[in-house]
Amino acid sequence: MTPHKGLIIENLEVSIGGQQILHDVSVDVEPGTITTLLGPSGCGKTTLLKAIVGLIPVDEGDISLNSTSLVSTPSHKRGIGLMFQSNALFPHKNVERNVSFGLQMQGQKPEEYQGRVSEMLELVGLSGYNHRNVDTLSGGERQRVALARALAPNPNVLLLDEPFNSLDRSLRSTLLQEVRNLLKILNIAAVHVTHDWDEATRIADNITFMKDGEIIRTGLIEEIIMNPKYSIVADLIGLESCWNPITFEENRTSFFDTPWGRRKVDFIDPKSFVALIRPENVQIATGGTDAEVQSKIAVFGEWIYKCRIGTDFIVSVKTRSNYAIGESISLYADVNHVEILEVL
Repeated sequence: MTPHKGLIIENLEVSIGGQQILHDVSVDVEPGTITTLLGPSGCGKTTLLKAIVGLIPVDEGDISLNSTSLVSTPSHKRGIGLMFQSNALFPHKNVERNVSFGLQMQGQKPEEYQGRVSEMLELVGLSGYNHRNVDTLSGGERQRVALARALAPNPNVLLLDEPFNSLDRSLRSTLLQEVRNLLKILNIAAVHVTHDWDEATRIADNITFMKDGEIIRTGLIEEIIMNPKYSIVADLIGLESCWNPITFEENRTSFFDTPWGRRKVDFIDPKSFVALIRPENVQIATGGTDAEVQSKIAVFGEWIYKCRIGTDFIVSVKTRSNYAIGESISLYADVNHVEILEVL
C-alpha cells in the first residue's frame, strides 16, 4: 500500500479546561493543496491549528504527516510552519535574524543559514533586505518576512492563521495570490483560516466549514457555491436572500408560498429549512411581482439591488440597469430556482 503523502486529521477530539472544543474532526490535505477553514468566531478553527502544530494536546484521534503520527511529536519537530494573525516578528532583530530563527533553533550557524535566508527572501520578493530593520518595513513587507521565516526550515505543512487581516484589500489580494503560487511551487500542504469568503476563494483549493467544533461541509469552491446545503454555509459565502417560509400540507405534500408561486418541499422535515433565491435567478421583467428598491451596491460592473416585496420580503437582484433607491420595479423568478437549505 502506498504511504499517504500530506496532512491527515482523523476523528480529532480536543478539550480545553474540561470543555470539549473539537468534535470528531477529520481533514485531509494533500501536498501542494490549500484547505481553508471557514466559520464564525469561536467555532474551533484556531484550536484545530493549535492541535495540528502541537500547542495543545488531543483527547482522541490522530494527526499524521506523510503516514507518520505526530500526536506524540514535540511541536518543533513536526515539520510545520505557522504564520500568525500578527506577524510576530522580533522587533529588535533585523530581517535576516528573523527569517533565520527556525534555522537557528535547529542549531545552524550564520555561515550555514545565510544562503537559505537569501534564497527565501528572493522567493518572497525581498531580495537584498537581509540587514534591514524590521521597524522600517511596510505591513506587506513584514508579512513577506513572516512568510520567509515560516518557509525557511522547509516545512511539509504551512498553517495560516488569518495572517492577512491587517492589510488593505488590494495588498491582501496580491499577497494571497503570491502565497498560493509559492505553496504550489514548493508542493507544501497548507491549512488557512479566515472569516472572509472572498479571501478563501482567492487562495483555497478546498473549503471546510466549521460550526461549534464540528465540520459541517467540505468541498471544492465550485461545489460549495453550487450546493451550500446548509443555511449557515449560504450565509458565510454571502448568499443573503434566504427566508423562513411557512409550510402547509395538501394531499400529503408540503408546500410553501413564494412571491412567484408555490414551491414543493422535497425532504421529510419541512420545518428545519430555509428557502434561498439567488440574485442571478431573479429577473427584472414586465408582469412580475412589484418590488421597491431599498439599497444598491456596484460589484464588477453590475448593480446588486436589495428590493422589498410587500411589507417585509427582501430579495436581491443583479443587473446592469441603473435604478434609484425607492424606485418600483417588477421582478420575476422561476419557483424551481428557489433552493431549499437545511438548518443545523
